[in-house]
Amino acid sequence: MSIDEAAAWRAAGALITHKMLGELSYEHMLEPVGDGDGYRLDLPDGVDYTFRARRGAFDAWTVEPGSARRCGEPATDPRTLVVDARAVLGLSGLRLADVLAELTATVANEAARLRRAPTAAELSAMEYNRADGHLTGHPRLVLNKGRVGFSAVDRARYAPEAGADLRLRWFAVHPGHAEFRCVDELSRDALLDGELGELRAEFAAKAPEDYVWVPVHPWQADEIVGTLYAAELATGVVIDLGESADGYRPHQTVRTLANVSTPGRHDVKTAVSVRNTLVYRGLASAATLAGPSVTTWLRRISAADPLLTGKYRFGLLGEVASVSVKHPLFGHLDELPYRFHETLGALWREPLPPGERAISFAALPYRGPDGVSVLAHLIGGGDAIAWLTRLFDLVLTPLLQWLLRHGVGFCPHGQNLILVVDAAGFPQRVLIKDFAQGVDLLDEQLESYASLPPEAAADMLRWPAHLLAQSLFSSVFSGQFRFWAEVLLDELGLPRAEFWAPVRDVVGRYRDENPEVAARFDACRLFAPDVERVTLNREHFAGQGFDKVERDDEFDVRWGRVPNPLHSADPGGAW
Repeated sequence: MSIDEAAAWRAAGALITHKMLGELSYEHMLEPVGDGDGYRLDLPDGVDYTFRARRGAFDAWTVEPGSARRCGEPATDPRTLVVDARAVLGLSGLRLADVLAELTATVANEAARLRRAPTAAELSAMEYNRADGHLTGHPRLVLNKGRVGFSAVDRARYAPEAGADLRLRWFAVHPGHAEFRCVDELSRDALLDGELGELRAEFAAKAPEDYVWVPVHPWQADEIVGTLYAAELATGVVIDLGESADGYRPHQTVRTLANVSTPGRHDVKTAVSVRNTLVYRGLASAATLAGPSVTTWLRRISAADPLLTGKYRFGLLGEVASVSVKHPLFGHLDELPYRFHETLGALWREPLPPGERAISFAALPYRGPDGVSVLAHLIGGGDAIAWLTRLFDLVLTPLLQWLLRHGVGFCPHGQNLILVVDAAGFPQRVLIKDFAQGVDLLDEQLESYASLPPEAAADMLRWPAHLLAQSLFSSVFSGQFRFWAEVLLDELGLPRAEFWAPVRDVVGRYRDENPEVAARFDACRLFAPDVERVTLNREHFAGQGFDKVERDDEFDVRWGRVPNPLHSADPGGAW
């Protein structure tokens, strides 16, 4: 191991250790106590951890970088923390081994990121799809880059941190086992011509005309198609057509790939049967096939709404075509875990519009080697409150319009939201993506639902207003804003109370300006004194849902309640 590699490993370990102390304390998986100069965590066998931290919105913890000590020595290995706390965390045997293995992989991937980490200025100027490989991953989950199933060689080839392009493998599948769908303005032939160009004729010579073509991630082609579909390959039910000419760059989700060779060609979301964060990253058939009809429905609503399309230009990166394959054997055994039913499929998603400077919301709290965040860099020497108020308005007002006027709840986490800024870094508009498995509805009948296609309606879950609004708390307020507030306090000295005040103002203004949906607004309980605490790490560490027969369709696991920063300002200034 070189000096650079050793330093990167220790730096990655230290980052994750401090994050783990904060997030597991937030979820009450660990219970530190104040000791006058910070906090102290006493664990079995006489082990103690001390660190400095401040409390913030949602009763969260922000641990001061470099402050954590294990028995007086710098704490830089999160695996040691897990071993020390295993009895407290309820980990033993196979589950302990699984967590440690996934954590080791997470540190390795984070170390790879750190070895080529750009500054915030460099990242914010970088092409969107290339910038995605430099991000730190899920802000709350501490095992956020485990990618269970990838080897070290796979990591070097396919992890976004590797900064390497890959080529899709294409297969043709007997029409008795595969379905293709697309929006009305597209066709199978137009899609394949547009995505493959001259390769289309070469591939067509290898398979019957009625076979359904599917692009496959190269890892999936080797590990899943080459094994679970061995009989089908041998008998011609599945035919290997060859490799794409274009190069693709993986996003943080690993299975979503952006074409970096031919601008204008679609992003492709593929099935990749690795386990990352809380699930195996396959593609559920019903949601995949419903993607184009969901896109059509959302576009129709958006086009008829002047607030969404005109004033805010809230963009929808539509899923315009999809294909799903049902395995001839495994696909008919309902008792098998869901991952055996999600092995082969793809979604084609519209790429980013050309000519706009687009930055992932997940990139905004990114800090470069110099300690400067993308948020601080974009704000520059300008008015931070004006910048934030503009951004809060651009993202929250359209999301509230979708939720309250049209009964549509997205999953607006950092990877799904995209900020468009001008040359000076000032927010211009917001786009959202990932509809196939990320759109739910209210459990009442709204006018907009009358035009909902049956296949889309059958796949969408219905929730009471206060639960559908939970997506805003989980994905936006707690999942993103609470981290931003701490970053800007550290870098710009921006008081957290001044950060949260315009959030409340933007949300409250929507209610005032839309009295006809005020009752539904109130049913969402956005200004309730407290809200449920989302506890993703509790769910992840328990590890009980990985091999379920069906995906867990419930909302995020919650444990206890925390003060709601939208209710009122904190007298102590934490929000």
